[in-house]
Amino acid sequence: MIDKQTQTSSREKIFAAISRAEPTAEADLGTIEAEALAILAESTNARPELLSEDAAEALIRRVKKGLVIGTSCECISGLDQLPVTVKRFLAKYNLPDKLKVQEKSSLLALSWEDINIDDDIQEDNTVGLCFAEYGIAETGSFVVHSNDNMPVLLNFLPLYLIAVVPKSKILHYMDDYALIANEIAASGTTPRNMCLISGASGTTDIEGVLVQGAHGPEILHLIIVDDQ
Repeated sequence: MIDKQTQTSSREKIFAAISRAEPTAEADLGTIEAEALAILAESTNARPELLSEDAAEALIRRVKKGLVIGTSCECISGLDQLPVTVKRFLAKYNLPDKLKVQEKSSLLALSWEDINIDDDIQEDNTVGLCFAEYGIAETGSFVVHSNDNMPVLLNFLPLYLIAVVPKSKILHYMDDYALIANEIAASGTTPRNMCLISGASGTTDIEGVLVQGAHGPEILHLIIVDDQ
């Protein structure tokens, strides 16, 4: 057992070493950012190679190669095609014609006909549909910002989640979004939650068996809409 005197002596040595290691040079935020960008420009390994130079195509190829867990995707030429696309998705999984659609005016204004778009997502096996702020080709992710018409639980309670991703807002790399997030923070308009979702959740904690949907939707479907 370590006696109290030895323990005190060891603690003092540790703190003394930390003090000696404190940086002596000061650098402002601009200098640090410039140095980080310089390192990024010099390193050929800083960013992984994408599957296409076009960000949208790179994201699509990543999903279709099965590199994003539990995720599928398709493209539509306009938002007016969304109801038909959603109805096809529901039929694929033998689901009733109902889901919870984000209360965004451009989505609510669509012709949903006989599809119930205000389902209770707290029930089992429900479907949610949200509108993404951005897509990220590097990881096959999409980004959602919480606001008055975008409750965060819409992304996590449904068993099936459909995300509508504007083609024009698909970024190449994760750090491209980091720069945008920094600009949002600088403007003082950072939302309560900025969620980056990269496929359905998965865990292999139990006997090494992959279980999808452990912490959210089991099935994720991206619908990329051409808004250019």
